[in-house]
Amino acid sequence: MTIKETLPGGDQSALRHLNTRRVLQTLYDGPPLTTSGVARATGLSRPTVQGILTALVDTGLLKPDGHDIVRTGGRPAQRYRFNVDAGYLAGVDIGAHAVSVRVANLNGTPFAGARRAVEAATGAAERIEAAAQLLRQTLPADRGRLWAIGVGTPGIVDAAGVVRLSVALPGWTGIRLPEEIGERFGCPVTAMKDTNLAALAEHRVGAAQDSSDVLYVHVGHRLGVGLLVGGRPFTGGTGGAGEIGRHPVLGWEQAPARLLADAGLAATVDENASEWVFTRARRGDEGAVKAVDAFARTLADGIGAMVLAVAPQMIVIGGGVARAGTVVLDPIRRHLAEVCYEVPPLAVSALGEDAVNIGAVEAARDHVREQLFSAMPEESGHS
Repeated sequence: MTIKETLPGGDQSALRHLNTRRVLQTLYDGPPLTTSGVARATGLSRPTVQGILTALVDTGLLKPDGHDIVRTGGRPAQRYRFNVDAGYLAGVDIGAHAVSVRVANLNGTPFAGARRAVEAATGAAERIEAAAQLLRQTLPADRGRLWAIGVGTPGIVDAAGVVRLSVALPGWTGIRLPEEIGERFGCPVTAMKDTNLAALAEHRVGAAQDSSDVLYVHVGHRLGVGLLVGGRPFTGGTGGAGEIGRHPVLGWEQAPARLLADAGLAATVDENASEWVFTRARRGDEGAVKAVDAFARTLADGIGAMVLAVAPQMIVIGGGVARAGTVVLDPIRRHLAEVCYEVPPLAVSALGEDAVNIGAVEAARDHVREQLFSAMPEESGHS
């Protein structure tokens, strides 16, 4: 059953279907209302609203929500609210070293999650099945229907959810994530670059809630960038927008190993080794301070180019390096001042390793909203 088939009135007039959407949107976005309150908000007649409310309660999309208090001593009016527990959403993060899932109600509030390590050399089929199996194990049996899934993954992902290029995951280029995941769960799937979903999450519930134009920089085993423009993930025509790390002059691909080498450690991708360098720098170790400063300059060169190109309102630093806090943020800010006309505010991710999953749930929620409300015209007519 599709989201649209969930709505009552599908076999009746187009006008009733549009009016149903209007009522549902009013209660989805707002507080509980009485029949009269919904009629005032939508401009529909009270008998029309009452019939729609009854049908929506029967489908489980609405729930009674107590009664209004009436001062005249008359019969209190029943209030109705959108039933956020009528189904659930899922967010999936498929990475190089782990897969993780997050399950939420239709309002995006989480109630379950899980994470599982995977080998970096794991093939595409096994990686997808590992993520699917983890989601199956996490989904509760008694919470209704799975309405939509959001999926995040490293690489260039186009608007159709196809991985056009992935260096981090073997055999990942060409994978059609909506089909691969959707066939296993029988629901719509939205797939995006993981850093774009992290940017969306920071905007909705994290460190960038007051900013609709956000630059998210992931610094961990790899360096990557996510873009949010006007509150929406921005991918460009082919999904490759923001892939500044591809430019060989910047040296982003070599930066994590260079940080360790400059600090006198053997080349490795172990994030714990990076944390050791940041800890030493925090304590004033001269070699570590110099290594971190050079690392910050490399980051600032790429970030500065992005700032000059898209002028974000805020920059959020995520990934393992975010745990270093001001030790790395301060030199990044200082070097950005040498590159940019004006340095946007910098913040550490408020969501940590959950950012991609949270953004994936939000993307699934956006898909549901679009399916429920996109067909609503400005004026659908009144009954």
